[in-house]
Amino acid sequence: MYRIIDLSIRPNHAPVGNGQALLTPSVSSSPVAEMLREPVTKERTLNEILSYYEFNHMMSGVQAGEIFTKGILTTKPYTTYATYLNTQSVSNGRPEHLADLDSDYLVGAYTLIDLTGMVKNGSTITAEMLKKVVGDKDLNRIVVIRTDYSKNRPAKPSESYLKESPTLSVDAAEYLISKGIYSLVIDVRSINPILTGKSKDQISALLNSSGILVVEDACDLENVVATYDLAIIGFPLPVKGITGGPSRVFFIHMSNPTDFLDCTHPLESYPDNPYDYELPFEPPISKRALDEIGDYPNVLPGRIEPRELQGITMKTSRLTPFAVVDEHNNVITREMYMEYGHGTGTHIESAFYDPWGRHCVPEEVLKRYVRIPKDRLVGRACLLDLSNVVGPNQLIDSTHLKDADPGLEPGDIAVIRADFADWFFYGTIPTSGPGLTPDAAVYLVKKGIRALVCDFAVEKSDPVSNSPAIKYTPNKVHYYLHKNDVPIVEWACNMKLLKKKKFIVAVLPLPASHQGGFPSHVFAIEEWR
Repeated sequence: MYRIIDLSIRPNHAPVGNGQALLTPSVSSSPVAEMLREPVTKERTLNEILSYYEFNHMMSGVQAGEIFTKGILTTKPYTTYATYLNTQSVSNGRPEHLADLDSDYLVGAYTLIDLTGMVKNGSTITAEMLKKVVGDKDLNRIVVIRTDYSKNRPAKPSESYLKESPTLSVDAAEYLISKGIYSLVIDVRSINPILTGKSKDQISALLNSSGILVVEDACDLENVVATYDLAIIGFPLPVKGITGGPSRVFFIHMSNPTDFLDCTHPLESYPDNPYDYELPFEPPISKRALDEIGDYPNVLPGRIEPRELQGITMKTSRLTPFAVVDEHNNVITREMYMEYGHGTGTHIESAFYDPWGRHCVPEEVLKRYVRIPKDRLVGRACLLDLSNVVGPNQLIDSTHLKDADPGLEPGDIAVIRADFADWFFYGTIPTSGPGLTPDAAVYLVKKGIRALVCDFAVEKSDPVSNSPAIKYTPNKVHYYLHKNDVPIVEWACNMKLLKKKKFIVAVLPLPASHQGGFPSHVFAIEEWR
């Protein structure tokens, strides 16, 4: 049997005007009541509204190499996305919000229902179609419906791709509900007729209110074969109170976990996409003439977040509910804008920007990490448990790792436990965590690791700051690992729940590009006989 441990923090939402809530959250804080109406017009279509995604870069103090990302997107972005709000949770006993979902919904055996050849553009998937394929078989908790519609997906959001999407009928939804499933994954832009203009039916809401997670616009389902043991559904931004958002879907072989299938569409900035360069980050070019005052203070991102507010800057998390309405002010769908930072909860960092070649990161490595490469995301893992050895403000050196190493092998994902994030993700200052020494990084690279997962931030302040609120990040450890093709997952949690030293780790990051860090959903999978 498989034992699933979710290693990801559920970030809190910060109310408008209270960024401090990202450091000291209020347990009673929830998204504000719907405060915005987005009208659908000829100039701004439903597709335009839902597909909006923007992110920008900024510096954390005037420190080269410390460039953070802030983004905003909707709960139905132009990528593979999830929807879940169980309004009947009291009566059906299933979780209310997306961030509350456990491994029963997210990891497990699946049933593939292949409807290729039966579903055309703009058609409706009925209960009869599903029954014809399923027959008398029981369904696993995770159901995957293949139509091959997403093969038609254009690179940029398209109104026709939304309007011609096959949808699900009410009787099909009721059939799936009757089968007791937990999650539905499907490769159409939307199963909701109200979004395609066919009818007023809200199929996602019907399934959600029965405690069923809906994941739409998956891709490459034609490659899902029986040898994949498990489906894994991840939410890179599992903010408390969120009703949907970008999702990631993997299918893995447990006997060979690095051979996995990613059924997720990429996510691009829209409607404007200035990130069309090959490197993760390129400094802007000064547009000032010789007789004009130069850029202040440099030609790097113009916005500078105060270094002493680094904790707020990196943990950005805010939800703004809105309603999309038609010309008669009738509600079509209720969604949210979601703001995030590169360190919104558990996240993976990589070779983003090497100022002036200071850290000697090869250009081919930089280009490789415009997105997190898939070959770094899933693999066999090894736990180095330091929870009784180091704590806050202590350094982890190679001796600590050597003593705790139960047999780290080339290609493993190294998982370092210090029990820091579980207790101190909120309410602490940036300098208070443990960190790795450079020789610890050298030890890990010599071991040939695939990636590093830890429940703290790997860097200690250097030089030591005279203010506890300011951390000067030298990036020695980051960039040494990065230039050796090793990304780092920081702020994982729940490592105390791990019972084995050897297991499988899956990292499911935001499928975006050109980020300083990618919010991620991380799972550990133990096999017990």
